[in-house]
Amino acid sequence: MGSRGPVGKPPELKALEGGRGHRPIDLTSMFRPEVGVPTMPKHLGREGRKAWKRLTPELERYNLLSTVDADALFMLCQTIGRLELAERSIAARQALLLSQGKDPAESMVGLTPKGMQVQSVMYQVLNREMEKLRHLLAEFGLSPAQRARVSTGIRAQLKLFDGGGGGHAAEPAEPAGFAEFD
Repeated sequence: MGSRGPVGKPPELKALEGGRGHRPIDLTSMFRPEVGVPTMPKHLGREGRKAWKRLTPELERYNLLSTVDADALFMLCQTIGRLELAERSIAARQALLLSQGKDPAESMVGLTPKGMQVQSVMYQVLNREMEKLRHLLAEFGLSPAQRARVSTGIRAQLKLFDGGGGGHAAEPAEPAGFAEFD
């Protein structure tokens, strides 16, 4: 079941607009991991690796990816890879049926031992993988309906200068509010 009610405002927006009753808003209570690309797992399949390489730059660009998301990203890419394999399998079956002069739609139908038509196993796998993909895409805000509910991570502040002479680089100050984030 989906989330109920209207999408809540992110705390940063509440801080900009001012809190209800003019109470201060605590921005430190949120978990916003630093943006970064996790290491690609070695056991990710070939198709999944392609998806990983395609998705990670965009997810990082929009601050939607952190190193703590490694397992969720693995599941997303693995599901995309399996979906591609299922699609190829069905396409190959359709090509075979076409070459035999049969209806390619038969690739999605199987027969029971008593001759009843049922969905083919590969078509069932395809549907299951599509449903998993839909849920995983929503986790990363990659579906139009879920985009409004996504909160992004925080980019690390880069140090531009040393602190002066031969000393240590100055520690960046903790941001006090949303306006100080870049």
